[in-house]
Amino acid sequence: MPIPLSSLPATAGPAGGLDLDRIRDRTADIVTEFFATRTGPLARPLREATEGGKMFRPVLCTVGWHAAGGPPADDPALHLGASLELFHASLLIHDDICDQADTRRGRPTLHRALEAEYPGAGTGLALVAGDLLAFWHQEVVDRAPLNSGQLRRARTVFARMREEVFEGQYRELALSRQGPVEDLDEILAVARAKSGNYSVTWPLVLGSTLATADPAVPAALHRYAVPLGEAFQLRDDLLGVFSDPGVSGKPVGDDLREGKPTALLALAWRTADPDQRRVLRAHVGRRDATEAEIAECRAVLVALGVPGRVETMIDERYGQAVEALGRAAVTGPARTTLRHLAHRLAYRDS
Repeated sequence: MPIPLSSLPATAGPAGGLDLDRIRDRTADIVTEFFATRTGPLARPLREATEGGKMFRPVLCTVGWHAAGGPPADDPALHLGASLELFHASLLIHDDICDQADTRRGRPTLHRALEAEYPGAGTGLALVAGDLLAFWHQEVVDRAPLNSGQLRRARTVFARMREEVFEGQYRELALSRQGPVEDLDEILAVARAKSGNYSVTWPLVLGSTLATADPAVPAALHRYAVPLGEAFQLRDDLLGVFSDPGVSGKPVGDDLREGKPTALLALAWRTADPDQRRVLRAHVGRRDATEAEIAECRAVLVALGVPGRVETMIDERYGQAVEALGRAAVTGPARTTLRHLAHRLAYRDS
C-alpha cells in the first residue's frame, strides 16, 4: 500500500509502507469527535487552533505502534496521536505569545485574534485557552481505549516529554536574551529538548510503548529518532531564514528578528569578521528590522557558508538515523515507512 501523506511535504512514497493518509484522517476524526463534545466560549477558537497542521506527530505515534508489532486495529495509538495534536496546539498558543507572533498557519495567532475581540485582554485569554487545551489533551488520553499497562506506560512517556519540552522552551527563551550565543552544543541540546525529541522521538516511542512492554523496540526507535529530530530542527532553522514563504508557510526572517538562538547564528558568530558582526549585531534581535536589513543578515550567512554547513549537519544526522533504522528490529511496512519519513522530515521544504 502506498505511503502518501499530503500534509507532509511529499505526496508519494514507496510501495509496501503504511497508509499514512488513513492514519492522519482517522486521527483528525478523533479530534473532531472530541470537539463535538465541547461547549462554551473556548470550544470554537480552540478547535480552530488545532486545524491546518501537518499532523506528523500523531502519524509518527501510530507508525511507532506498527513498528513494535502492534495489531492492525491501532485505535490506542490513534487516540494518543489525537491527544498529541491537542498538546501541540496548546504549545503553539503559548509559543506564539512568547514570540509575539502575529500569524500562525495563515491566520492571526490566537492572542492577536482575542485581542481584536477583547482589547487589552488577548494575551491573558490566550494563556487560559492554551492551558485548557493542555488539560483536554490529558482528557483524550484518559478516554483512550487502553489497558492498565498501556495507560501507565503512556503516562510515563507523556510526563518525560512534557517536562523536556517545557525546559527546552525555558532554556531557549533565556538564551535568546543573552545576546550572541556561539555554543553550538548548547543550542543543539535546546533544539533536541524543545523540538527534535518532542516532534519525532517521543511520538515514536509513545506509539511503540503502547504496542509492547518490551523496551527493545522503543529503544531502537529512540536511537533512530534522536538524530532525525536534530535534522528536523536544523531544517526548520534553514526554512525560517531562507525558504520561500509561499512554499514553506513560514514567516521568513522572524527567527532573526526574535534573536532566536539557532545553529545558523551560532556558526555565524563563531566565524564572522568584525564587519559581519556589526551587521548581525545591528539587526538580529530587532523585531522592527526591515526586509532589507534581514536581507543583509542573510547575505552575511551566505558569505560565511553557513547554509551549506548546516546542510552537511543534516546529511550527517540523516545518515545516522538510517543506520540506526537498519539495526532496528521493526516490521517490514513500518521499516519502509520510517525510511521514507526520515528523508521527508530531513529534506522537507515546508
